[in-house]
Amino acid sequence: MPCVRGAAIMTTGSQNIMSRDSNARPIALITGGTSGIGFGIAETLARDFDLALCFARNSARAQEAKESILRANPDCRVEVFCVPLNNESDCEQLHLHVRTTMNADVEVLINAAGKLRDGLFLSTERKFHLDTIQEHLNIPLILSHLVLPSMYRNKSGRIINISSITARRYKLGQVNYATAKAGLEGMTKALAREVAHRGITVNAIAPGLIATPMTAELISRAEQKGIKIRSLIPAGYVGSPSDVGALAGFLVSDSARYLTGQIIDVCGGRSLVGE
Repeated sequence: MPCVRGAAIMTTGSQNIMSRDSNARPIALITGGTSGIGFGIAETLARDFDLALCFARNSARAQEAKESILRANPDCRVEVFCVPLNNESDCEQLHLHVRTTMNADVEVLINAAGKLRDGLFLSTERKFHLDTIQEHLNIPLILSHLVLPSMYRNKSGRIINISSITARRYKLGQVNYATAKAGLEGMTKALAREVAHRGITVNAIAPGLIATPMTAELISRAEQKGIKIRSLIPAGYVGSPSDVGALAGFLVSDSARYLTGQIIDVCGGRSLVGE
Protein backbone atom coordinates (compact mmCIF):
# COMPACT_ATOMS: atom_id res chain seq x y z
CA MET A 1 0.00 0.00 0.00
CA PRO A 2 2.13 2.92 -1.23
CA CYS A 3 1.89 6.28 0.48
CA VAL A 4 0.51 9.22 -1.49
CA ARG A 5 3.30 11.68 -2.20
CA GLY A 6 3.40 14.57 -4.63
CA ALA A 7 0.15 13.65 -6.34
CA ALA A 8 -1.79 16.19 -8.35
CA ILE A 9 -4.21 18.23 -6.26
CA MET A 10 -7.75 19.03 -7.32
CA THR A 11 -9.88 21.78 -5.87
CA THR A 12 -12.54 20.16 -3.70
CA GLY A 13 -14.56 23.12 -2.45
CA SER A 14 -17.24 22.93 -5.14
CA GLN A 15 -16.97 19.23 -5.95
CA ASN A 16 -20.27 17.39 -5.66
CA ILE A 17 -20.41 14.00 -3.98
CA MET A 18 -22.85 11.51 -5.51
CA SER A 19 -25.87 10.82 -3.37
CA ARG A 20 -25.51 7.80 -1.10
CA ASP A 21 -27.97 5.29 0.21
CA SER A 22 -30.01 7.02 2.89
CA ASN A 23 -29.11 4.15 5.24
CA ALA A 24 -25.37 4.62 4.75
CA ARG A 25 -23.34 5.24 7.87
CA PRO A 26 -21.66 8.65 8.35
CA ILE A 27 -17.95 8.99 7.65
CA ALA A 28 -15.37 9.62 10.36
CA LEU A 29 -11.86 10.66 9.28
CA ILE A 30 -9.24 9.88 11.91
CA THR A 31 -5.64 10.94 11.41
CA GLY A 32 -3.22 8.62 13.14
CA GLY A 33 -6.14 6.21 13.18
CA THR A 34 -4.24 2.94 12.87
CA SER A 35 -2.21 3.12 16.07
CA GLY A 36 -2.28 4.39 19.64
CA ILE A 37 -4.95 6.86 20.67
CA GLY A 38 -6.26 7.22 17.11
CA PHE A 39 -6.84 3.48 16.87
CA GLY A 40 -8.55 3.45 20.28
CA ILE A 41 -10.95 6.08 18.98
CA ALA A 42 -11.45 4.16 15.72
CA GLU A 43 -12.41 1.01 17.63
CA THR A 44 -15.14 2.93 19.46
CA LEU A 45 -16.49 4.86 16.46
CA ALA A 46 -16.63 1.72 14.30
CA ARG A 47 -19.89 0.78 16.01
CA ASP A 48 -21.73 3.68 14.37
CA PHE A 49 -19.49 5.15 11.65
CA ASP A 50 -17.65 4.10 8.52
CA LEU A 51 -13.98 4.91 8.97
CA ALA A 52 -11.30 6.65 6.92
CA LEU A 53 -8.05 6.04 8.77
CA CYS A 54 -4.99 8.06 7.81
CA PHE A 55 -1.47 6.89 8.61
CA ALA A 56 2.03 7.99 7.64
CA ARG A 57 4.21 4.96 6.96
CA ASN A 58 3.52 1.58 8.60
CA SER A 59 1.35 -0.22 6.05
CA ALA A 60 1.52 -3.58 7.83
CA ARG A 61 0.22 -2.08 11.06
CA ALA A 62 -2.49 -0.21 9.14
CA GLN A 63 -3.71 -3.45 7.56
CA GLU A 64 -3.72 -5.17 10.94
CA ALA A 65 -5.74 -2.29 12.40
CA LYS A 66 -8.27 -2.50 9.56
CA GLU A 67 -8.68 -6.26 9.95
CA SER A 68 -9.04 -5.96 13.73
CA ILE A 69 -11.83 -3.39 13.40
CA LEU A 70 -13.64 -5.43 10.75
CA ARG A 71 -13.54 -8.59 12.86
CA ALA A 72 -15.28 -6.74 15.69
CA ASN A 73 -17.55 -4.66 13.44
CA PRO A 74 -18.34 -6.55 10.21
CA ASP A 75 -20.88 -3.90 9.13
CA CYS A 76 -18.29 -1.12 9.26
CA ARG A 77 -16.58 0.05 6.12
CA VAL A 78 -12.91 0.77 6.82
CA GLU A 79 -10.55 2.40 4.35
CA VAL A 80 -6.92 3.19 5.18
CA PHE A 81 -5.06 6.06 3.53
CA CYS A 82 -1.28 6.29 3.60
CA VAL A 83 -0.72 10.04 3.40
CA PRO A 84 2.11 11.63 5.41
CA LEU A 85 0.61 14.94 6.50
CA ASN A 86 3.52 17.34 6.17
CA ASN A 87 1.91 20.34 4.48
CA GLU A 88 -1.23 21.87 3.00
CA SER A 89 -1.01 19.86 -0.21
CA ASP A 90 -0.91 16.60 1.72
CA CYS A 91 -4.06 17.60 3.59
CA GLU A 92 -5.85 18.51 0.37
CA GLN A 93 -4.82 15.20 -1.17
CA LEU A 94 -6.12 13.25 1.81
CA HIS A 95 -9.42 15.11 1.87
CA LEU A 96 -9.99 14.55 -1.83
CA HIS A 97 -8.97 10.90 -1.64
CA VAL A 98 -11.32 10.23 1.28
CA ARG A 99 -14.30 11.97 -0.33
CA THR A 100 -13.91 10.19 -3.66
CA THR A 101 -13.13 6.76 -2.19
CA MET A 102 -15.92 6.86 0.39
CA ASN A 103 -18.29 8.75 -1.94
CA ALA A 104 -19.33 11.01 0.93
CA ASP A 105 -18.41 14.09 2.88
CA VAL A 106 -16.57 13.78 6.16
CA GLU A 107 -19.03 14.21 9.03
CA VAL A 108 -16.57 13.63 11.90
CA LEU A 109 -12.93 14.72 11.95
CA ILE A 110 -10.58 13.42 14.65
CA ASN A 111 -7.17 15.12 14.61
CA ALA A 112 -5.12 12.50 16.45
CA ALA A 113 -1.89 12.18 14.44
CA GLY A 114 1.40 13.35 15.88
CA LYS A 115 4.53 12.26 17.67
CA LEU A 116 6.71 13.61 20.44
CA ARG A 117 9.95 15.43 19.65
CA ASP A 118 11.49 16.20 23.02
CA GLY A 119 14.61 18.34 23.25
CA LEU A 120 15.81 21.32 25.24
CA PHE A 121 15.00 24.52 23.38
CA LEU A 122 18.53 25.95 23.08
CA SER A 123 20.05 22.56 22.29
CA THR A 124 17.95 21.95 19.20
CA GLU A 125 17.51 23.53 15.78
CA ARG A 126 14.54 25.78 15.07
CA LYS A 127 13.27 23.32 12.46
CA PHE A 128 12.96 20.69 15.20
CA HIS A 129 10.38 22.88 16.92
CA LEU A 130 8.68 24.23 13.81
CA ASP A 131 8.07 20.71 12.52
CA THR A 132 6.29 19.81 15.77
CA ILE A 133 4.08 22.89 15.57
CA GLN A 134 3.29 22.08 11.93
CA GLU A 135 2.26 18.53 12.82
CA HIS A 136 0.26 19.19 15.97
CA LEU A 137 -1.31 22.58 15.21
CA ASN A 138 -1.15 23.61 11.56
CA ILE A 139 -2.25 20.27 10.11
CA PRO A 140 -5.38 20.05 12.32
CA LEU A 141 -6.21 23.65 11.39
CA ILE A 142 -5.87 22.91 7.66
CA LEU A 143 -7.94 19.72 7.84
CA SER A 144 -10.64 21.50 9.83
CA HIS A 145 -10.76 24.19 7.16
CA LEU A 146 -11.20 21.51 4.49
CA VAL A 147 -14.03 19.57 6.13
CA LEU A 148 -16.02 22.50 7.51
CA PRO A 149 -17.69 23.72 4.27
CA SER A 150 -19.73 20.52 3.93
CA MET A 151 -20.48 20.45 7.67
CA TYR A 152 -21.58 24.07 7.47
CA ARG A 153 -23.81 23.30 4.50
CA ASN A 154 -25.32 20.25 6.21
CA LYS A 155 -25.74 22.01 9.57
CA SER A 156 -24.07 19.09 11.29
CA GLY A 157 -20.58 17.92 12.17
CA ARG A 158 -18.09 17.01 14.86
CA ILE A 159 -14.43 17.96 15.18
CA ILE A 160 -12.30 16.54 17.99
CA ASN A 161 -8.72 17.67 18.47
CA ILE A 162 -6.36 15.52 20.52
CA SER A 163 -4.44 17.86 22.78
CA SER A 164 -2.47 16.96 25.93
CA ILE A 165 -2.31 18.00 29.56
CA THR A 166 1.16 19.23 28.55
CA ALA A 167 -0.61 22.27 27.08
CA ARG A 168 -1.01 23.41 30.70
CA ARG A 169 1.65 21.34 32.54
CA TYR A 170 5.06 22.32 31.34
CA LYS A 171 7.92 19.82 31.18
CA LEU A 172 11.58 20.23 30.33
CA GLY A 173 12.26 19.58 26.66
CA GLN A 174 8.69 20.14 25.50
CA VAL A 175 8.59 23.79 24.46
CA ASN A 176 7.52 22.76 20.96
CA TYR A 177 4.85 20.28 22.08
CA ALA A 178 3.41 22.60 24.75
CA THR A 179 3.31 25.47 22.25
CA ALA A 180 1.49 23.39 19.64
CA LYS A 181 -1.03 21.89 22.05
CA ALA A 182 -1.77 25.24 23.74
CA GLY A 183 -2.43 26.67 20.28
CA LEU A 184 -4.64 23.70 19.42
CA GLU A 185 -6.74 24.31 22.52
CA GLY A 186 -7.11 27.98 21.61
CA MET A 187 -8.13 27.02 18.09
CA THR A 188 -10.69 24.57 19.49
CA LYS A 189 -12.42 27.21 21.59
CA ALA A 190 -12.35 29.99 18.98
CA LEU A 191 -13.55 27.73 16.15
CA ALA A 192 -16.31 26.27 18.32
CA ARG A 193 -17.72 29.73 18.83
CA GLU A 194 -17.77 30.47 15.10
CA VAL A 195 -19.59 27.33 13.97
CA ALA A 196 -21.88 26.44 16.89
CA HIS A 197 -24.89 28.09 15.25
CA ARG A 198 -24.65 25.56 12.39
CA GLY A 199 -24.99 22.51 14.64
CA ILE A 200 -21.24 21.80 14.56
CA THR A 201 -19.33 21.05 17.75
CA VAL A 202 -15.58 21.41 18.22
CA ASN A 203 -13.97 19.95 21.32
CA ALA A 204 -10.57 18.76 22.45
CA ILE A 205 -9.48 15.78 24.52
CA ALA A 206 -6.31 16.28 26.56
CA PRO A 207 -4.87 12.90 27.54
CA GLY A 208 -2.34 12.35 30.27
CA LEU A 209 -0.07 9.33 30.09
CA ILE A 210 -1.64 6.72 27.79
CA ALA A 211 0.00 3.38 26.98
CA THR A 212 0.77 3.58 23.25
CA PRO A 213 3.72 2.69 21.01
CA MET A 214 4.76 6.36 21.24
CA THR A 215 4.92 6.38 25.05
CA ALA A 216 6.29 2.86 25.56
CA GLU A 217 9.92 4.02 25.46
CA LEU A 218 9.18 6.95 27.78
CA ILE A 219 7.58 4.63 30.35
CA SER A 220 10.45 2.15 30.04
CA ARG A 221 13.11 4.85 30.54
CA ALA A 222 11.32 6.17 33.61
CA GLU A 223 11.11 2.72 35.15
CA GLN A 224 14.80 2.09 34.46
CA LYS A 225 15.61 5.26 36.39
CA GLY A 226 13.57 4.01 39.30
CA ILE A 227 10.72 6.46 38.76
CA LYS A 228 7.48 4.89 39.89
CA ILE A 229 5.44 6.56 37.20
CA ARG A 230 2.13 5.10 38.34
CA SER A 231 2.57 6.70 41.74
CA LEU A 232 2.43 10.11 40.03
CA ILE A 233 -1.08 9.38 38.73
CA PRO A 234 -3.85 9.59 41.36
CA ALA A 235 -5.75 6.75 39.67
CA GLY A 236 -2.66 4.58 40.13
CA TYR A 237 -2.32 3.29 36.59
CA VAL A 238 -1.46 4.34 33.03
CA GLY A 239 -4.47 4.90 30.80
CA SER A 240 -5.29 3.00 27.62
CA PRO A 241 -6.40 4.27 24.19
CA SER A 242 -9.88 2.92 24.92
CA ASP A 243 -10.18 5.43 27.78
CA VAL A 244 -9.83 8.22 25.22
CA GLY A 245 -11.98 6.37 22.71
CA ALA A 246 -14.88 6.17 25.15
CA LEU A 247 -14.96 9.94 25.54
CA ALA A 248 -14.61 10.51 21.79
CA GLY A 249 -17.55 8.19 21.23
CA PHE A 250 -19.69 10.36 23.48
CA LEU A 251 -18.51 13.64 21.94
CA VAL A 252 -19.52 12.58 18.43
CA SER A 253 -22.94 11.35 19.55
CA ASP A 254 -26.21 13.27 19.52
CA SER A 255 -26.12 13.20 23.31
CA ALA A 256 -23.21 15.67 23.18
CA ARG A 257 -24.93 18.17 20.86
CA TYR A 258 -24.89 20.90 23.55
CA LEU A 259 -21.22 20.41 24.46
CA THR A 260 -18.75 22.47 22.44
CA GLY A 261 -15.56 24.46 22.89
CA GLN A 262 -14.45 22.26 25.78
CA ILE A 263 -11.04 20.85 26.70
CA ILE A 264 -11.53 17.61 28.61
CA ASP A 265 -8.63 15.97 30.45
CA VAL A 266 -8.37 12.16 30.39
CA CYS A 267 -5.46 11.61 32.72
CA GLY A 268 -6.44 9.63 35.81
CA GLY A 269 -6.26 12.86 37.83
CA ARG A 270 -2.66 13.69 36.82
CA SER A 271 -3.59 17.27 35.94
CA LEU A 272 -4.77 17.83 39.53
CA VAL A 273 -1.41 17.33 41.24
CA GLY A 274 2.01 18.98 41.15
CA GLU A 275 5.05 17.74 39.28
